[in-house]
Amino acid sequence: MTLTEAPVQRKAPGPALPVLRAEARRGIAPWTGVCTALMLGVTMAAKADDWQGDWIETQSLLHSGATLLAGPLVAAAACWHGARDHRRSTGELWRSTPRARWARMAVAALPLALWAVAGYAVALAGTLLATWPYAGGGGPFLSLVVVDGAFLAAVALLGFTAGVLCRWRMAAPVLAALMYLLLGVPSYSESPARYLDPAVQYELWDRLPVWWFAPAMAAWTCGLAAAALTVLAARRRLLALVPLAVAAAVAPLIVHTGDGLLRADPAADRLVCTEGSPRICLSGHNGRLLPQVSEALAGLTGRLDGVPGAPERYTDQEPGRESDAVWIPTPNPGWYLLRGRLQHREDYAWQVAYGLAHREDCPDPHDENADSDPVLATDDAVATWLAGPHAGLAPGAEKPPQLRRLEAMPPAERRAWLGRYLATRMSCTASEVPAL
Repeated sequence: MTLTEAPVQRKAPGPALPVLRAEARRGIAPWTGVCTALMLGVTMAAKADDWQGDWIETQSLLHSGATLLAGPLVAAAACWHGARDHRRSTGELWRSTPRARWARMAVAALPLALWAVAGYAVALAGTLLATWPYAGGGGPFLSLVVVDGAFLAAVALLGFTAGVLCRWRMAAPVLAALMYLLLGVPSYSESPARYLDPAVQYELWDRLPVWWFAPAMAAWTCGLAAAALTVLAARRRLLALVPLAVAAAVAPLIVHTGDGLLRADPAADRLVCTEGSPRICLSGHNGRLLPQVSEALAGLTGRLDGVPGAPERYTDQEPGRESDAVWIPTPNPGWYLLRGRLQHREDYAWQVAYGLAHREDCPDPHDENADSDPVLATDDAVATWLAGPHAGLAPGAEKPPQLRRLEAMPPAERRAWLGRYLATRMSCTASEVPAL
């Protein structure tokens, strides 16, 4: 056999780890992680007053940012990265190499997905650290972290697949816009199918995700992404049926469960109350705020001291028609709560006084058939007096005559009148309410 007749032996491909390491260190992947962290960080910082100090508000806003903002960004970056061979005209060159197409696609797509998740993790750590000094009961939901991280990895794989298939240079921004619409529009639907949308907003105030929530949502999003990448890159495309079958199996479960994806939170139903009388009660998550709420309501409860029939309990849970209980607002971040401190205390007292003095179950006083209209002025006067003039009246407003008469009463007479008034607090009959 001559030298020229010797068979040509192709060199076996080397390990994929060095290639994966090189892809992770350069190109668009690291910048995708940086941009994801910056986008989420800036978004959270701009609305810090609305979430800082509450675990649920923190993670809810971060979930919205990760899905509606970071998701389209990662998809666009991955699409641009996937179209790299088209721009460089290196497709034929890669097909001549011994490395399998699946290996080439995987080492090109995985670094971007990992960097996107890393950027989200950095933003998550920063926001949780910013909330931790001011937060009370409860804590972050690990399941929601897993769902958001899996979603970002999935959109990276889907965007990369779209970039490989589409040669149009404007594919990346168009994909970002389409993904934003695809994620945002289902949130306005009332159908249970909206829970297939990774960007749906979960009502977490008094509920917790079920134990299988994170695995099911991760299987749904990552199953679709893995199926798309397998169809694109695998030699045996029937293998794509495996992740596709997983996604198809969990989708009906998610849709059928619907609101059942969240279960009741025992801590939200548990009341934490002050000692003595009257008792002020908040849900378990807000128990640390009891001293501040008690201080804000000290003027109102002091004015009712010694009044027969005065409420014995103030609670942020619906008291129903209990005559001895009054509803108080939950100190939510963004208005009443700012970094663990109760704000707008006069308005808070006014809301409680208004709820105590007004009859929500009665007919509308502006209705021509209602017989409670004469009571409205009396109710307003009582609420304003209980909350204090600075809380119940606009600056410069003149006091109504009912309020002046209530203020002019001797203390003993006023306590007796308020006792008769509170005895009719649940009544809608005008003749039963003592007039001022």
